[in-house]
Amino acid sequence: MFKLAAEMFMIAKGWRYDVDLIKPIDKCILIVAPHTSAWDFVIGKAAFILGNIPARIAIKKEAFFFPAGIVLRILGGMPIDRKPKDKNSKERLSLVDAIADIIIHSKKIAMIITPEGTRGKTNHWKTGFYYVALKANVPIALGYLNFETKEAIIDKLIHPSGDIDKDMRLIMEYYKDKIHLGKYPNRCTLDERWS
Repeated sequence: MFKLAAEMFMIAKGWRYDVDLIKPIDKCILIVAPHTSAWDFVIGKAAFILGNIPARIAIKKEAFFFPAGIVLRILGGMPIDRKPKDKNSKERLSLVDAIADIIIHSKKIAMIITPEGTRGKTNHWKTGFYYVALKANVPIALGYLNFETKEAIIDKLIHPSGDIDKDMRLIMEYYKDKIHLGKYPNRCTLDERWS
């Protein structure tokens, strides 16, 4: 049912997709930029359904109350529980540790993170995605939505080296000619620290 709905949506809207790069990969962090519109989620979700990609979005556990939790799970939401694993500890897990733990214990997952952290304009990207990939020992897949040609693309993998400056420069280099392709091009910029 979801596959048929996704296919009809993509045909009706005239979108194509290419997510083949990550099909053979069991686990990855998937970053998508620019993120400028709620349509990004709808188009991306359709592409992942049609490409058989087990895409998930990290959402705090508290948001999964009934009945909203059912809808969030259907849409690919993954509840993030930051409670300490040690019952004697009062210190909550960091978000990086909690997401990395989910990836490590998953058989197959593509955890989607929008590094801008907002649909508004920002010149500082959040780097948590990088540290999650490093801790979980998974590649970072780079993707984008091209609203000019109506294409959803994932076409580059980066294996984090531990040198965030070097790796973020590679990521900025990848996105420098894609940053204007979002639905609202004036809402997205590269991270000024590495561009």
